[in-house]
Amino acid sequence: MKAGAFEPLKFRPFRSLFGAQLFSDLGNWLDFIALQVIVAYHWRLDETAIAAVIITLGLPWVIIGPFASVFVDRLPKKQMMITCLFLRIVFVVGMFLAPNLYILLIFVFLKGTVSAIYDPARQSAIRFTVPDDYLPEAVTLSQLSVNSMKIIGPALGGALIYLFGTRSPFLFEAAGFFIAILFLLTLPNIGEKEYIAENKKTDDGHYWKELSEGIKHISHTPLLKSSVILSSVAFFIIFLYDGLFVFIAQNLGFTKGNFGLLISAVGMGSVAGSLLMGSWTRWKRKPIHLMSVAFLFSGSLIIIMGLGSMEIVQLPVLAWVMGAFFLGFMSSGESVPYGFILQSETPKQIMGRVSAASASIQTFSMLIAPALGSLLAKWLGASFVLIGAGGATCLLGAFVLSFIVRRINDQKEIHEKRFQA
Repeated sequence: MKAGAFEPLKFRPFRSLFGAQLFSDLGNWLDFIALQVIVAYHWRLDETAIAAVIITLGLPWVIIGPFASVFVDRLPKKQMMITCLFLRIVFVVGMFLAPNLYILLIFVFLKGTVSAIYDPARQSAIRFTVPDDYLPEAVTLSQLSVNSMKIIGPALGGALIYLFGTRSPFLFEAAGFFIAILFLLTLPNIGEKEYIAENKKTDDGHYWKELSEGIKHISHTPLLKSSVILSSVAFFIIFLYDGLFVFIAQNLGFTKGNFGLLISAVGMGSVAGSLLMGSWTRWKRKPIHLMSVAFLFSGSLIIIMGLGSMEIVQLPVLAWVMGAFFLGFMSSGESVPYGFILQSETPKQIMGRVSAASASIQTFSMLIAPALGSLLAKWLGASFVLIGAGGATCLLGAFVLSFIVRRINDQKEIHEKRFQA
């Protein structure tokens, strides 16, 4: 009998993997504030430089991750993750010493490259550390780590900058990666030996053939293909308005002193949603249904915020904070089911390639959306962009739900015809 979201932690291999993920995720977000502070305040560069940093962070996931994923599937995951973490320490030290933007961007790209290799390896390793019955809880814990560190990392990074200086988060980030290595050293090589041996038997040396298997698996697996498309479209919509959120907050009555409350509320909501989904796992029977319902509710909240930005809806600041909390809460109804589908619908031997391919599609949509959102905001205004994004999110959820209902009705008709015959 399973006890809840933290039940997978009773398996020692998963404890080692999850401990490493906590410190790895913390490192991913610890330098988020530091990079922006160095570029904007220390070097006094403009928005173009900040955009260059953000694009450089995401680019390896699109152009490097999918091509490296073949080797992720061929090689032992434990050794690969340890190597990636060691290289991340080296590149973070490079970021710490970078004298100008160009050198910084080189190390940011290199760190992003090993991160794009590390994550598919970690995704693959999950299947070797817990029984399949515990996948929903394991995926939920993984998502909980990501969501928690999105809050803790930037906040801790800001505190470290205040206490120890602008570049100090990089040193703490390197220390976090070292602790993650220590966790991975306790990870046993369970289940991989036979799988790697089988891979070697079937390996015909055709790199491009192996590379295409990830995309082919996504396209030939209806549930996985639907979830990847849905999550990619959702990411695109989110990043249309993500960079405009500060301007929306100003229109809602937030000052620079309490703007952080709005962002923190979104993060806390996503953590709460992840915890609930780890304790209540009946959603795993119909994950696409849950994603669609989450789109409807989150889209409605986004529309209301857009109307509030136009002063059509007027609410106190506390009410907007609560709305942001539920927006984050609903985001877990999109991200956790996607993670579960990715794991449950993909064979272990191609997990790296499928994970990297899906991440590449999602990241590409995230990279092109901010520029379009900025152009639309200049043309229509940030409030209209937010309302449009909310409407698109609702339409996405409604379209998928209507498709599901139509498919159920078609199946009923087929069943009735067979029964009558």
